[in-house]
Amino acid sequence: MASKLPALLVAALTLASIPSSINTIERLLAWAAMCLQSSANGAEVNVVAGSESQPVCQVQVAVTADNIDRFVISAYVPIDRNELNSGTAKTWMAAKDVSAAAPHSNLLSN
Repeated sequence: MASKLPALLVAALTLASIPSSINTIERLLAWAAMCLQSSANGAEVNVVAGSESQPVCQVQVAVTADNIDRFVISAYVPIDRNELNSGTAKTWMAAKDVSAAAPHSNLLSN
């Protein structure tokens, strides 16, 4: 799989950056995905050979078949296989950075 992502970027997050109104895992997931979508700044990844590239992260609002408005989130976060297979590291520590850009400022406040 070819990737259009730049290599060796460093994204930073401090717990103080998370708005205090985020008080559930669901809100945290939606917020984190929106931040990733924003900071990826249009970066794409080739997911299926021969098909169009997809955004690294996408958060959409859709009405599903059960007639409920939902966030539909897709993300293609690169990983470090050595970290993924580490006997001591937490699984999520295998995630590699996508961008060094900060998310839009409106995502960083209540």
